[in-house]
Amino acid sequence: MRLERKMVLLLFLSLIPAFALTTGLANGGFAWRQEKNEAFKVGEYLKFDVVWEFIPVGTGTLEIPRITEIDGRKAYHIVSRANSSAFFDTFYKVRDLNQSWMDVESLCSLKYEKKEIEGGFRSHETVFIDQKRNEFMVAESSKSGAIPVWAHDVLSSLYYLRTKKLVVGESHTFDSYQGGLAWPLVVDVLRTEEIDTILGRVKCWVVEPKVRPGANIFKAKGTLMVWLTADDKKLPVLLRSRISVGRVEARLSEMKLE
Repeated sequence: MRLERKMVLLLFLSLIPAFALTTGLANGGFAWRQEKNEAFKVGEYLKFDVVWEFIPVGTGTLEIPRITEIDGRKAYHIVSRANSSAFFDTFYKVRDLNQSWMDVESLCSLKYEKKEIEGGFRSHETVFIDQKRNEFMVAESSKSGAIPVWAHDVLSSLYYLRTKKLVVGESHTFDSYQGGLAWPLVVDVLRTEEIDTILGRVKCWVVEPKVRPGANIFKAKGTLMVWLTADDKKLPVLLRSRISVGRVEARLSEMKLE
């Protein structure tokens, strides 16, 4: 199944939680919200080694190379790449590129682009998100539709989550846009835990993103756990998932913060 193969190499991208607030209206009209960000900035670079049942299968990166403009709004340009290893290229080559343009002031998504090469599968999609009108448009097909207010794509959702206060025992409910759907998700903050990382032994938040009960979208058969450093940056240092073909881990192996 292509989805499960993708999870092996892209679990930290394909099932990362999304996060959105509930209102963008002020005095009957649209107003850009003001969000605080002390977690990340331009120049951050994160590299992950992806392992399936103790077998290295590929690498992934997350980086913010610059701030650019989308329709006059300043936006963080977030770039993610996922590549299968030379060995796995032989029978299932993965070369995926995902890009998000996230509003600097309001920390919501303005544009999202994905290019996927996975085995014999090819896909390219560019999505423009109009936060003022709560609409999206796919450039390649002119497909359009409604989205939740302050909608996020799969990349901007992770970065927005990193700016939020986490408390053990609390859950965050939110919506995100991807593939023409608004995905209702829940993130449970399960516990804090110390683990060994490239930063040494550090305390982390352990969170679990889940599909909200009753959501009319695909149900992931596995579970996903994410370890975020318990500091202002909330760096994702470990992601672990159990799927039908075994256990997958994506562990932070290199980093640059500015």
